[in-house]
Amino acid sequence: MRGILRMRRFFSLVTGLAVFVSAFVLPASGQRRSKQSIPNLSGKVLTVLGPIEPAKVGRALMHEHIFIDFKAPPAMFPAPNDITVIEPAPSDLKKRRGLTDFDESLDAVMDFKNIGGGTIVDVSQFGLTRDPLALKLISRVSGLNVVMGSGFYMRQMHPPDMDKLTVRQLTDIIVRDITVGAQGTMIRSGIIGEVGVVGKPLTANEIKSVRASARAARITGAPMSIHNFEPLDEMMKVLDIIETEGVDLHHVVMSHTGGRDVKTMEALFKRGVYVEWDFMGQAPLPKKADEQRIESIYAMIEAGHAKQMVLSHDICLQMQLKVNGGGGYTYIHDRILPGLRAKGVSDDILNTIMVENPRNALTFVAPHALVRGIHRRK
Repeated sequence: MRGILRMRRFFSLVTGLAVFVSAFVLPASGQRRSKQSIPNLSGKVLTVLGPIEPAKVGRALMHEHIFIDFKAPPAMFPAPNDITVIEPAPSDLKKRRGLTDFDESLDAVMDFKNIGGGTIVDVSQFGLTRDPLALKLISRVSGLNVVMGSGFYMRQMHPPDMDKLTVRQLTDIIVRDITVGAQGTMIRSGIIGEVGVVGKPLTANEIKSVRASARAARITGAPMSIHNFEPLDEMMKVLDIIETEGVDLHHVVMSHTGGRDVKTMEALFKRGVYVEWDFMGQAPLPKKADEQRIESIYAMIEAGHAKQMVLSHDICLQMQLKVNGGGGYTYIHDRILPGLRAKGVSDDILNTIMVENPRNALTFVAPHALVRGIHRRK
């Protein structure tokens, strides 16, 4: 424990120095971007420890939260440089809605590592108390690849100055997360998401957030992950916005859409996105829900959509951890994959869903300039 604390203090010291230097040498968000400031990560996956070859991704969970605390972020201007280090939280679960204990989270992700897991995508960002330093330390100690998210969560968690922020300003914040580092660190985000969309109807700020996220994806070549609570017609509008910004939808993951009605899933597959089954393993572990989830996944495999499917747990609550009776980060391995094998799904197909698809989804494409005329919009 003392060794871990020393390492965390070291990371805090180094990052604090980086923040001090960056105040003098890095351009403020909203200033004109230099073409030289956008690295070409095409063909790479960007983790908190830096770029890696896609072949090193291994078995992956595309939508998790190693650390999370449901709190609205501060105002975006001046830019937040909060160097947060996760410290042990009170043991009373009623006071711990999220996941804020470093050692608890490390133990939980090691279960996934010990069954052969390779990569965890942590899609916490502004609105979910993202902690770049803690994620980097988790990656170093566990040996897992960790991909960190960027962007803005649901409208209930938008920053207080969201109404005033322009698409350009939001874009620059996300681009900086990917090309320079997040929250005053040099730890870079490797996916834009989860981009929060609630809809019913879509709000101006949600549309602004989606557009900025898509614009940043085009500029950097980063993949995207969308948090979907909206109905199908609004999901189609969100995808239209993303596509209009010049993003290939084959690099977009639609979270929380697996298990919906067949019409919705088929419409999403037709657009070329990845459909994601997630939010699994909350206590008490429901056998019937497992059976329904397995049936839904199996039906889409049989329909020929295996190459556009991903599975994850979306662990974000205490009740999903094994120490509290949940399934933890191995629930898919322990319950879902055996259920699919029992129905005759081959290991090759399961490898496609758990290894190949995440690898392809996380791989950057070449950065591109903005679509002509789009950069002039507010």
